[in-house]
Amino acid sequence: MRPAQLKAFHGVATWGGFSRAAEKLHISQPALSDHVRKLEETYGVQLFVRGTRSVTLTDLGRKLFALTEQRFEIETEALDLLQRARKVEEGQITIGADAAIHALPLIRAFRAQYPRVRFRVVSGNSANLIAQLESFEIDFAVVADDLSSQAFSTRLLREDKLVAFLSSDHPWAGRHSIDVTDLAAGPLILREQGSVTRRLVEEKFRELGLTPKEALDIEGREAAREAVAQGLGIGIVSAGEFLPDDRLVKIALEGWHATMREWLVCLKTREGLHLIQSMLKVVDGMNSGSE
Repeated sequence: MRPAQLKAFHGVATWGGFSRAAEKLHISQPALSDHVRKLEETYGVQLFVRGTRSVTLTDLGRKLFALTEQRFEIETEALDLLQRARKVEEGQITIGADAAIHALPLIRAFRAQYPRVRFRVVSGNSANLIAQLESFEIDFAVVADDLSSQAFSTRLLREDKLVAFLSSDHPWAGRHSIDVTDLAAGPLILREQGSVTRRLVEEKFRELGLTPKEALDIEGREAAREAVAQGLGIGIVSAGEFLPDDRLVKIALEGWHATMREWLVCLKTREGLHLIQSMLKVVDGMNSGSE
């Protein structure tokens, strides 16, 4: 049984005649009649009772028509689903972010254009998120590493200076700034290995030949923030990630002009997908609007 034969049978059953079905299916009547005839001959059955002016379904034809109704309804629904996806009318995008705050403006801008697309946001440090991106667990990663390469496509989302932050009852809380060398006095709160902030701090200390007297490793951004609020040490964060908190004070760093950039990253092999393309266009629009 060929798909064209089944489609021809379904057309005749739906529109009640060969000429009308041929018109609707955009094929010649002889070709359509031939499809139905070969279907009947192949299985030795009669599907229609042919009259001078009309055709009616046999009992077997009615049973087959019930099945073809289901098949072509599912086919129509599948086509409709794919067309809506092509127009970015629905679907889901999963974004991994080292700080959700960097992904939220992007999601807001995207949903303004495509309100029916759903979002899922997961967290992690840059190293973990890139691993998830490569294993297709997420569609995009928002990370502090510029991963421009043959494998990745990137877009710059924002750039902020690094600042220190400490508890509001810290002896330095009233100062406007501290020198980067002051950080060596510690205690210093450091994020886990894989964090870009930690890497930048360690690189600067090596450059200056400094070693912090005391450092506390804390896994996770929120946990590190809470450790500083509890007076356990001084933290380092990008200015854009510092959230107002009565327990915390933000202080500028002198002698260190490093900045933290946040990039939207996806796999180049997936750029052809409509949802991926649409997201990249939204980011390009945001960047052009800010220039």
